Amino acid sequence: MIADTYLICGRTYAVTLQPMMEACGACCNERQSITIDSDSHPETQASVLVHEIFEAMNASMNLDLPHTTISALETAWYAVLTQNKEWWT
Repeated sequence: MIADTYLICGRTYAVTLQPMMEACGACCNERQSITIDSDSHPETQASVLVHEIFEAMNASMNLDLPHTTISALETAWYAVLTQNKEWWT
């Protein structure tokens, strides 16, 4: 199990990589934790982390975004991050 922490909307979230049987990732705002499936491909893990960060922001900011909107935002933002690496180095 690999664990790290990230600040999301001023709250510290523990991010853990571990085997998950039924999902690629999960966010629990009450525990301030994000779990990512360690058995998935590293690109999938990164994409899922972005998705779960959007889930945390959605809950923390009471945005009430539907899951389909969060998935669309994740897909678009992950593409921006990975296709424009020169911006982030």
